[in-house]
Amino acid sequence: MNLAGKIICKTAGVAGVSAVLYDAYATGRHHAMSGGQMQNADTFQYIISAKRTTSDESPVTGALQDKLSDLRMNNPIIPAYGKTKGFIKGTFSSLGNNLVPIIFSSMALAGKNAWAKVGAWGLAAYGLYTVLKEGFGIGKNTPVDN
Repeated sequence: MNLAGKIICKTAGVAGVSAVLYDAYATGRHHAMSGGQMQNADTFQYIISAKRTTSDESPVTGALQDKLSDLRMNNPIIPAYGKTKGFIKGTFSSLGNNLVPIIFSSMALAGKNAWAKVGAWGLAAYGLYTVLKEGFGIGKNTPVDN
């Protein structure tokens, strides 16, 4: 394969990997925001239900329970845990959905001669398929079709 062909294949591979990694990061960031909110909501629901059901009518126990509930609600670890869990879930979900472009990009980057060409052409074909399906709706079932 000549130098121009190698440059084209490697450029296609880098573009494919870059697009997949950006998509994974953006999806992970989106899931991190919603994961932190969901973790906060679950914790809030648990704390409020525990706070509303006291085992006795003691004002000291009630005040202690109020103080501990406030401390638990303002705990910064809970939303951080939810954000981390959401980011990991979103990132790996996106990487799993983009398995085909990852394979073609890897072939274009690491392959030699014919394998690099197969990877670059496969990546181009997958890109065209994605544009036709997501951009123009060709082959995509929508609720309007049913």
